[in-house]
Amino acid sequence: MHNQLMIGLQGLSLSEKERQWLQEKPPLGVILFARNIASAEQVKALLDEVRQCTGQASWAAIDEEGGRVNRMHWAPFTNRKHAGEYGRMFLLDAEGAKQAVFDDAYKVGCALKDMGFTHNCAPVLDLFFKTGHSIIGQRSYGHDRQLVAALASACMQGLLAAGIQAVGKHFPGHGRANADSHMSVPTVDTALDALLQEAEVFKMLAEQGMRHMMTAHIVYTAVDNQVATFSRFWLQDILRQRFSFKQKIWSDDLCMKGAGLCIKDAVADAKAAGCDILLVCEPEGVEALYAE
Repeated sequence: MHNQLMIGLQGLSLSEKERQWLQEKPPLGVILFARNIASAEQVKALLDEVRQCTGQASWAAIDEEGGRVNRMHWAPFTNRKHAGEYGRMFLLDAEGAKQAVFDDAYKVGCALKDMGFTHNCAPVLDLFFKTGHSIIGQRSYGHDRQLVAALASACMQGLLAAGIQAVGKHFPGHGRANADSHMSVPTVDTALDALLQEAEVFKMLAEQGMRHMMTAHIVYTAVDNQVATFSRFWLQDILRQRFSFKQKIWSDDLCMKGAGLCIKDAVADAKAAGCDILLVCEPEGVEALYAE
C-alpha cells in the first residue's frame, strides 16, 4: 500500500521521523504545500533529501493551478490568471487563449521541473455553475464542455512539453457541489444523464493523452451514497469502462472532511474502489498510517 501513497510533509526539511518512514516504507512520492515552501533552492533541497531516502524515481507533486491556488510566491508562479479569465478570453479569441494557456503552463512546468517536481495537480476539468459552491468558481475555465476541454488540453500540453505530468481534476465534476469538500461532504442531486454529459470533459482529455485523473469527494445521490472517490460505479463503470481511461486514478486528499472516514478506512476504501494513487496530505494522516 505504501508504494501507492503520495504523502504530505510537515515542514521545510524532513524531520527524523519522516526520514525514517521514507527509508523504511518508501511512498510513491510526496506532495508539497505552502508549509513546505520558502524558496526555489529550499524546495530543491527538500526534494533531493526525499529522494536520498526513497530513490531517484520518487514522484513529487504540487497544486499550481494559477489564480488563487498557488503555493509558490515568486515568478513565474505569481500573478497568473485564473482559469475563468482564460475562459472569457477564449470567447473572444479561441486560438489566442489556447496559446496563452499553453505558454503559461510551459513556463510554470519548466520552473517546477528545475526544482525536481514530476506532477502538477492541474488543470481543473470541472464545469462552472453559478449555483455551485465558490470552492471551484474561477478555478474552472467555464461552463461549456468544449471550451473547458480545449483550454485544459492546452494546459496539459504545456506542462508535458516542460516534462511535467498533468493531473486533471475532480472526476466526475465538482462544479455543482453545494459545499467545500475540504470542510464537509458535498452532495449533488443532479440526474445521472446530465452528470455523465458534464463528465465528458474527462473523456475528452483522456483521449488527448491525460495520464492522471483525480477524483472528487462528492456524493452524487442519483448513483449511490458514497463519495466518488470510494465509488466503483464512478471509477470502474464510468471512468474505466465507459470513458476507456487506462491510466492512473488519483484520490483527492483522503484527509479531507469530504472523505468522511478515519484515514486508514479512507485509504482502504479508495484503493478498493480503484484509486491507483492515494493522496494523504496532512502530517497527522501520514503519522496515523506510518506510526505503527
